[in-house]
Amino acid sequence: MKCIRCGRPGVIKLQQGSLCGKCFTEYFQKKVYKTIRKYKLFTKRDTLCFALSGGKDSLAVAYVVSKIARERGQRMFAIGVDEGVKNYRELQLEDMKRFCKKLGIEYHIFTFEEEYGKTNEQLMEIARKKDIDISQCTLCGILRRRILNREARNLGATKMVVGHNLDDEVQTSLMNLFKGSIELMARLGPSPGAAKHKNFIPRIKPLYFCTDKETEVFTKLKGIKVLYKPCPHRKDSFREYVDRKLEEIEKDYPGTKTSIIQNMIKIIPMLKKEFSRSAIVECEVCGEPSKKRICKSCSTLRKLGIS
Repeated sequence: MKCIRCGRPGVIKLQQGSLCGKCFTEYFQKKVYKTIRKYKLFTKRDTLCFALSGGKDSLAVAYVVSKIARERGQRMFAIGVDEGVKNYRELQLEDMKRFCKKLGIEYHIFTFEEEYGKTNEQLMEIARKKDIDISQCTLCGILRRRILNREARNLGATKMVVGHNLDDEVQTSLMNLFKGSIELMARLGPSPGAAKHKNFIPRIKPLYFCTDKETEVFTKLKGIKVLYKPCPHRKDSFREYVDRKLEEIEKDYPGTKTSIIQNMIKIIPMLKKEFSRSAIVECEVCGEPSKKRICKSCSTLRKLGIS
């Protein structure tokens, strides 16, 4: 296959045709720049926090966005969270450290053990013994988000850059739809969140229109060292199930995922308007933003018997 722009050998086949390495990296970065501009994801006055796992998506978005921030002279830093997933997260965090040092990005790492006294796997073991109906991914996500928001705020961030790509957003949209969680769908989009709160650091998703495949190819072409495998706990998750089904549909009907996202973009503003009246309060236990009197993190920790 040849590049549709310059005729050189192609490295990736997109819906519009194949692109060579040089043309593809330009295409990828321009797509991210366009998303930032169109949805006004951040300004030069913002202090950016990169929520880095060390995986391909978080490092790809940090690579592109840090270039913009550096040119503007604005402050940026990265946060990584070690949940304690053995032979996985510590490897990703090493990639994150190398990446940040190479690009001159200030970074900070926080751990579940420091925060909760136990790793995610140990907490899940408690959940099983207590017969608490919660998946490992859900437990991890709830507790990880609290650390990210609090520490990003403490370090002075005004926007948090996350590496959610098009595939992630399609999966999340369908998962919420299948579960009847329409209000959660109002929190999606390139600049998610319906209601606002002074203690909540807004998330932004510059990779919103970039596919999983595109992000992987970009990191390889840029020589970004990445552990190309999903979390070992994901294999039994609802997200993994939805992902497999989506891949089957995409194979038979190419462009399905892109169509879903294009339609979601039209629906999200209406959902945000509908649910923006939902008040966000401060959790009575930890003080973090919450939809309820007691936030999910604290209510979950109480069930687990963790103070």
